[in-house]
Amino acid sequence: MTSRVRVAMALACAALLAVPVLATYAGDKPLVDAFTCEGKCGYSFSAGNSTYSGTIYPGDRYAVSFTPGLPGDAAVKYQRYYVYWAWSRKDQQSVYPEIAVVPGPGAGTAPVREARYTDNKGFSSPSDFYSGVDTFSGGLPVPGTGTVTFAVENSGEENSTFVIQGIGLLTVYESASSPEGLVIVKEGCDMLYNSYGITPEMATSSMDFNRDIDMGRLESATLHLVAPSGGYTRSDVIRKNALQFNYRQGSALPELFSVIIGLVFPNANGKEWVDVFDSDSQQQIGTEVRDVTAFLSPRANTAAVQDRGDYLLLTNAILHVRYR
Repeated sequence: MTSRVRVAMALACAALLAVPVLATYAGDKPLVDAFTCEGKCGYSFSAGNSTYSGTIYPGDRYAVSFTPGLPGDAAVKYQRYYVYWAWSRKDQQSVYPEIAVVPGPGAGTAPVREARYTDNKGFSSPSDFYSGVDTFSGGLPVPGTGTVTFAVENSGEENSTFVIQGIGLLTVYESASSPEGLVIVKEGCDMLYNSYGITPEMATSSMDFNRDIDMGRLESATLHLVAPSGGYTRSDVIRKNALQFNYRQGSALPELFSVIIGLVFPNANGKEWVDVFDSDSQQQIGTEVRDVTAFLSPRANTAAVQDRGDYLLLTNAILHVRYR
């Protein structure tokens, strides 16, 4: 057997064994680690004056203004503009959007696209169009006070349209005036919907925060989540979603022992909150900021977002730990 034949057979086997990337209403696209700051760190996240765009046609522009309000001595360590888009199509065909940044007045180098995260229903349907997040860095200054504007344009072909649910600006910084601590940033796009055969357990997106925590110095910890469409539903669904932090459901111990442990250590099994995220028909970027101090572990902290009939895109998670 020649080396050329062996190579061809190896490539064929690799193609047969390759697993396609999943894309469904289930939690199959977990957020990825994007950045971690350890020290005198802080962060700012804002959706500015974002509102739902409606259909954006080729040549149309969409802009959002932000007032970050960073400390005067802040040194930016990580900055991203997040363009949250949905329903990307050309006529009735699914296509990825062509999104171009419109340079602002006084801008330096043009912002650079860093990543694109996408998801879709994953089954045959007349409306199985792509949704996602485009991330950009650089190009526009972020002053401690004042306003900065970020604008984009549909640069796609004729009849290519999409909608924008809003734009977010995240800035992680170091500052002498900030307390010691830890900021862990995750980003991505996981479409979650408890519908069409997808159970709530399947429509769950889990996150691991693997940095060790100095519990002896712990002052507080918050988990900040961003989920376009999260919290907004046209139907009156009760307990439509849930946020779990270090949540352990059930126990192998006898029921009496579990009850006793729950009384002595009330936070031992973590916490679940329901009906989280805040958004409406115009401000469609759902956000949630939860104090998780009482449920934090020294290592291997976990969080999960579960859909129970809400429909949402989980896109951002920021764990901020502050030390004394």
